[in-house]
Amino acid sequence: MTMAMLARVRLLSSQRSNELASHQLDSAPPTVLIVLSIVDQRSHQPFFIASETLTTMPFFTDELRARPIGVTGIENALLDLHVDLPDDAKLTEMGLTKGTMKLVDTEEQRKILEHVGNLDPWRQPGGSCANVLRTVSMLGGNTCYSSAVGLDAEGEAFIQGLVDAGVMDRCARLDQGATGTSVILVSADGERTMNTHLGACRDYAPEHVPHQDIRNSQIFFTTAYIWDTPNQIDAIEQAIAAAREANCRIAIDLADPFAVDRSRERINQHIQRGLDVVFANAEEAKIMTGLGVEGAAHKLAETIRIAVVTDGAKGALIVAGDTRIHVPAEKVTVVDTTGAGDSFAAGFLHGLINDLSPEVCGKIATALAADCITHMGVKLSDGIEQRVAELSQA
Repeated sequence: MTMAMLARVRLLSSQRSNELASHQLDSAPPTVLIVLSIVDQRSHQPFFIASETLTTMPFFTDELRARPIGVTGIENALLDLHVDLPDDAKLTEMGLTKGTMKLVDTEEQRKILEHVGNLDPWRQPGGSCANVLRTVSMLGGNTCYSSAVGLDAEGEAFIQGLVDAGVMDRCARLDQGATGTSVILVSADGERTMNTHLGACRDYAPEHVPHQDIRNSQIFFTTAYIWDTPNQIDAIEQAIAAAREANCRIAIDLADPFAVDRSRERINQHIQRGLDVVFANAEEAKIMTGLGVEGAAHKLAETIRIAVVTDGAKGALIVAGDTRIHVPAEKVTVVDTTGAGDSFAAGFLHGLINDLSPEVCGKIATALAADCITHMGVKLSDGIEQRVAELSQA
């Protein structure tokens, strides 16, 4: 340990509790947890964060509550084209496997669009992070989004959809490459088959990171999808470092088993360093921990203030320190499962920026996820805002 590091070892105090972590000294008995902070003078970050300390501190300090932006997010900008299939014959005709998510190149996407063009696709800004921020914004939160789009009609449609929902636009417009698109083919039983062309968002780079907006935010949010190209990785690592430096709360949605498996090592580094919120479904949580839902949630909560693991019809498990909360799923008629996980994350973040308890956050998240799958696309049904308000007051 250097002198600079030693100089930053401090006992936990009520005045600076938001900056401190827990560290078990090598010389202490194994059962003794001494609360202090060991901080690297250069990065200003603790080497270890224990959930026992995280959960005893308020989620937001007064300074964080006063910041003008509730959530700033960075991820892949994709214009979603929703297509309601009369039957699954079209999938067979295109050689697609029902229920899968496939990355396609420009030519493949063009052919898919030719097949479904006469089915009147419905357009909406997409990508998990954009879905989350649009929903938080529609519920009254202040949000900010950054990604990269092309100089094309799809890029204009994406940005306009964000702005219409009240999200602050910090997207880079790039003159190379087309805006990313995701063709979402929805079968009669609500199952979705996704074909995604990432396009311009893969050129997102460190110079596009909105540092000032991050500093003005209560929460910084992203998903596992962003750890893709080298420049995207550099950008998101820079953004997370900026969020830590600004003492933002950091929330990550693991989002997809493929994305988690691809970037497990990098994501795990952030988990071990300490995060404030992590969302995962059962499969994603197992990839990260090797454990089932219950074990994974408790394992993740060792270094995460609030770990949330969803398990389909079985509901969601929330673990925050020694607190375990199970929120049952709601039974609804499924129309389109697109964005259910994004709606869940949005509901939870909405609760957090409104100082609600993890249990209430989970109930709002579950209500929004259930609402989302009763219609096409990620939007709010009539009456759902009133339902959220009632849950907030319960």
